[in-house]
Parts: sequence; structure tokens; C-alpha cells
Amino acid sequence: MNTRTDDPSTQTRPGGLDVAVERFAAVVGEEHVTTDPSQVAQFRDPYAHPAWVEHEPAAVVSPASTEEVQEVVRIAAETGVHLWPISQGRNNGYGGPAPRLGGGVVVNLRRMNRILQLDEELAFAVVQPGVRFFDLFEEIRRRRLPLWPSIPDLGWGSIVGNTLDHGIGFTPLGDHQARQCGMEVVLADGSVMRTGLGAMTTARTGALRKYSYGPSADGIFMQSNYGIVTEMGCWLVPQPEVYVAADVVVERDEDLAALIDAVRPLLLDGTIPNHPIVYNTALVAGALSDVPRSHWQQDPGPLTEETMLRMRAETGCGAWLMRFALYGPAAVVDAQQALCEQALARVPSARTSLRRMDGATAVDELLDRARSDTSPAGPAGAVARLRHQSDSTQAGVPSLDLLEHLSWDERGSGGHLDYSPVAPLDGHSGRALCDFLDGACRDLGVDFAVSLMLTPRVMIAVVSLWFAPADEVGTREAYATVRSLVQRGAEQGYGAYRTHLEHMDDVAATYDWNDHAGLRLAERLKDVLDPQGILAPGKQGIWPGSMRDPADRPLRPLGTHVEPGTVS
Repeated sequence: MNTRTDDPSTQTRPGGLDVAVERFAAVVGEEHVTTDPSQVAQFRDPYAHPAWVEHEPAAVVSPASTEEVQEVVRIAAETGVHLWPISQGRNNGYGGPAPRLGGGVVVNLRRMNRILQLDEELAFAVVQPGVRFFDLFEEIRRRRLPLWPSIPDLGWGSIVGNTLDHGIGFTPLGDHQARQCGMEVVLADGSVMRTGLGAMTTARTGALRKYSYGPSADGIFMQSNYGIVTEMGCWLVPQPEVYVAADVVVERDEDLAALIDAVRPLLLDGTIPNHPIVYNTALVAGALSDVPRSHWQQDPGPLTEETMLRMRAETGCGAWLMRFALYGPAAVVDAQQALCEQALARVPSARTSLRRMDGATAVDELLDRARSDTSPAGPAGAVARLRHQSDSTQAGVPSLDLLEHLSWDERGSGGHLDYSPVAPLDGHSGRALCDFLDGACRDLGVDFAVSLMLTPRVMIAVVSLWFAPADEVGTREAYATVRSLVQRGAEQGYGAYRTHLEHMDDVAATYDWNDHAGLRLAERLKDVLDPQGILAPGKQGIWPGSMRDPADRPLRPLGTHVEPGTVS
């Protein structure tokens, strides 16, 4: 067991932590428990200023089985420590592996990394929380199965963790909440349950149908703090006969509304079966132009119209660039493609590019393309790089390509925060949302870099704020900007679907209908399922009864520093 050696005040750590750590070691092995600062630091927010400690845990325990998770939870209940479970902890921009409330124990589930079932005929998998998108993809490849997983833009995250945080992917099963089927969950008293049809001892269909008999419990374990998910079923996409990856460059900013109105019917009737993304100029240039911000503009203020025009000229990305994909038998894809081309022709400044592949060889082709990348360096290669990344992601081929945007700020290792409001999917609403976001960002002195994820009825805007965590003033300003966007957005009727640890209470407060009836129900469930409040206190703004009054929450203010030799 790795313990702190530089802290003379360990005996004062609250909640029986020392006792809990000793007992955790007896369950999972000494090598899988640590309070050593250098190791615990790996579970802090990677984009926080290095000296900030408000979301820093005191210890990390890494169980390897459901039974070990049960024992960890029981020990926590008996010793009064609070737990923060993570699957991979890769949701960077939202806090990574760090806990909402510092000073507790991260339950690191990365050792629980087994693919328990992988069925070709019924196209599903059952996975533990430590299984990454990379892992499932590689196992499918190893077994040569004609299946495609749904993945987000970065492949290093956990399938379970991404789903529980309402993550989105980009194959026809990109609604990761919808493709989830069945869970095994450890509750706060250490008991374990299975949801849906998996609740039968003799279950044969636990990962095949979402609904069984009586209330469906799966949803209450997503974006919540009621249990620790130790297994989850997820559905996969059968390999299509034909795969078409497409992008649409829209030259004029004012044609965004026409683009959205052209695409909406194609999403509603299933002609486009996946979730398109629309990027603005600043997002493409920031994420994929392979040059820092200073290449475009020395002025630290928001990007000017002149700068944006130069970005469009050098990258070829237009004012907006949309990606989408088509899948299926050749005759079906032919019909889909014709309908898409007909609809997109009505967008005045749009030009469409289509890349058609044999579904049986598409993955090999995309992997070969990655190994022999010939895209031009610098801004001229931005669209080519985006096309390759998009074509791969929409075919279930994971990568880390989009981490490149972290070099946008030259002052050190980069970070980002995201603001993710939701709006109706119609041209007028889309234009209004982007005008609001652009104006708010300019008013707050930041660049407006956005991607719009389109679903049949709503769009989710992800506004990315890039900064250098080493710059404390700039980092603090980024957090303040997101808080302001949350408040301003709520005033306009835009609810955020996901947020950083530091803004969870802010977002929860915006869901205020009938005196916050939704939050009050969530708190009642918390009181029943976790009366001691040991599981992830404060996650999504759900606090246990003992901390429901903000004055009773042992939170440090944003930007708290701890001097050497004191408890962190």
C-alpha cells in the first residue's frame, strides 16, 4: 500500500479515512490502494491549475470485481468516507477523474476491464466499466466479427462511463443511453442488483430488451449518485454492405438555418441514421489546423471577422462544415444518397463531398489511411484531417486525433471546458442559438468555437473554451465564463445536458420548474438509496441530506491552494 509520507497531519483527516484505507487494502491488495500524493495526483482534474486542490481526492482504491466493489462500499459506510466512482475518468473538460467533493476516495474501476459477452448474431456486448472503446474495437477485430461499435470522438474513454454521463456516438446507435441494455449495480448498502430482464436468476435476455416487468431502473443510475455500475449491456451495429462518409461545406454563415432545415427531415425519417455534427470555422481551425492561435490572431480578444475569413480561406472549411454518414445495403444507400444530395442542393452555398466504401473493407481502409497520412501540414490540411477523423469515428474506429486542439494555446499544456446547451432542431432556433452564443462569447471576451450535434428533434451545441491551465488567471476566467454562459443560457430557455464538476450546482439550479421539483425528487431518491450520502456527493447537484444546505458542504472555493506540509 502506498501512503503519504510528507503529511504530518494525516491523523486529522476526516471520516475515518486511515481506517478505511487499511481495510480497503485487505480487500483489494495493498498495491491497489494509495494515498501517495504523486499517485493520487493522477486522479485530479487534468485541466485544473496545478496548484488548485478543491477537487483533489485523498486516496484511490482500485477493485477488480463486483464483490470487491461491494466490500469497498460497505467499508465506506462503516467508516464515513465518501466515494467517487470512475470507470476510466477520461471525460476531460468536465473534470476527468476528479471528485466533486475533494478529500474522499476515488473508486477506480479500470481493473474491471473484461468483455463478458460479445455476440455476433444478436449484435451486443456486455462489458465491465474499465472496458474502453479501444478495447471493444480491438476485440471485435481480433475475432473478425462483422460488427461496428458506436464510439465518441475520443476512443480512450469507458463505454460504461460515457453512457452513464449521457455520452453520444456517431454510428446509427449513437444515442448511447438508448443502446444501453441492462446493468449490474452495487448500491450504497453494499448489495447488488441487476436491472430489466437481467433481474431473473435464469435470465437469457438481460442485454437484449431494455424493458421487462414493472418500473425501469436503468435511467436512475445515469448522471446520478445512487449506485456503482459494475456491468452493462450495449448494442452494436452490424457491419453494413456499404458505408458512405460525407461532409458538407457551407461557405456563408447565414446559410446555417437552411442547412438545418434541409437535414431535419432526413433525420426524422431515418434517411440519415447517425448524428451529424456541424462545426464552425473557429472549431475546425482550433482543433485541426495544426497551428496555434497566434498564427491567426495576436490580439487576445475574440477572433475578428477578418481572422475568420482568413481561417476559411486557408483551411477551406467554410463558415460551417457538417459531417454525416450512410449505412446499409447498396440499394438502400443509393436511395439515401440521392435524397441527401437533393435536400442539400437547396442550401445556397453548400458543397457536398461523399466517400463510398465497401463495408467489409472500410475499417481496414481507414486504418491504412491513418498509417499513411498524406494530408498537407498546417491549415491547408485541416479539412483532410477532419475528414479522416470523421470517417473513422462514424465507422466505429477509435482514435485520439482531436486531442490536437490542446496545442491551440501556446502558454503550456492545453485544457478546455465545454458548455453544452440544447435547442430545437429547426433553422430559426439554430440561428438564434448560435447568435446568442456568439454574442455571449464576444461579450465575455472569448472565442466562439462550437460544434452542433444534430438529433432528429434537437441540437446539442458544445462550446469549447480553450485555455492553458498553467495560467491561473486565464483558467479562472474560463471557469467564470462557463458559469456565466450557464446562467445566460437558462434565461433564454437553453438547458445544459452535461457540465464540469465546478458547475454542477449551477446547472442543477437552472432546472427550476415548480420550485425545482425534479431536483427535489432526485434528493428524495438519494435519501432512500444512500441515506449516509457516501456515493459521489454533489454529482449533478444531488447532495445527501447532511449536505443539502450549502453551508454544510465541506467545499473549498475554486482556486484553493494548499501550502506544503498541510492536508490536501
